[in-house]
Amino acid sequence: MAGATHSDLGYGAINSLLTTTLANFKKQIEDQIFDVYPLLSWLNGKLGIAIRGKTVKRVLSGGESIVEHLLFEQNSTVDSYAGAEVIDTTLQEGHTIARFNWKQYAGTVGITGLERRSNMGEQQLINLLNAKAEQLAMSMRDRMSVDAWAASEGNGGKNLTPMGLIVDSTGAVGGLNPTTYGWWAATETTSGSFASQGLDDMRTTFNTVSWGNDKPDIIFTEQTPFEFYEKALQPQERFTSNKVADAGFLNLTFKGVPIVFDRDCSSSEMYFLNSKYVSFCVHKDADMTQTPFVQPENQDVTTSKTIWQGNITTGNRRRLAKMVSIAA
Repeated sequence: MAGATHSDLGYGAINSLLTTTLANFKKQIEDQIFDVYPLLSWLNGKLGIAIRGKTVKRVLSGGESIVEHLLFEQNSTVDSYAGAEVIDTTLQEGHTIARFNWKQYAGTVGITGLERRSNMGEQQLINLLNAKAEQLAMSMRDRMSVDAWAASEGNGGKNLTPMGLIVDSTGAVGGLNPTTYGWWAATETTSGSFASQGLDDMRTTFNTVSWGNDKPDIIFTEQTPFEFYEKALQPQERFTSNKVADAGFLNLTFKGVPIVFDRDCSSSEMYFLNSKYVSFCVHKDADMTQTPFVQPENQDVTTSKTIWQGNITTGNRRRLAKMVSIAA
């Protein structure tokens, strides 16, 4: 088929060629979406695997919504005993669920009849499709990164549940409100001048959500606080994580944990995240999945949709933290 022209290819064959080629681009599109911005890379698994050998990504097969099972009380039957003393068999409660809605994103690649007729031959069509696929990947990446760092679920609640809401001390998320359930609040530290209190605030925030070796494994911030931290360190103290650097991201470390700046991170904020308690849930049938190219009856175009369905969730909000109002 190499060197074939449109005189050799009918519209059905052209659509089949485009569909197959776009499917072959799938990994390239995913890499462009999830390997460029730090938070998306961490959520999707590449940066998470680099840090601690696990990923926050979970592939699910369905469900009306995404359910996180939560434990919020200790088992009251645990006690010491002697001899034939009665052991408490009281049935335990102390658990509930947080329910997160599925969120959906889609973008299309379209080729007009004029473009199709002007790019005669198989290779010309593939080159055109490649350029359009790169544009789609860049656009979806930028939109999802911005939404993932927002303070609330925008676009009428259709956007991703963002880190700004998940790591919050007052806002409701997953159907639970920390006003009612005090254990469902993240740690939120109001900071100030980094020069005078930034390192102390980082230390206290980090330690507050650390329990033995269960501690934050990555810290995200915006460029300005990152540079405040960089400036506060002596040159010999500017350690970096080689694994994160190998993933392509500039970083420093704090208590051995990588600090990475993401340009979409909320201004003047710093997030202390633990990959055990954040999940990037994705539906197995809609993980940047492409549909076949089709031609509407009333348009001289051929289009394919790329669809994603999932959300960002947490099962233990109180082990997450952020600093806000960071200034020079």
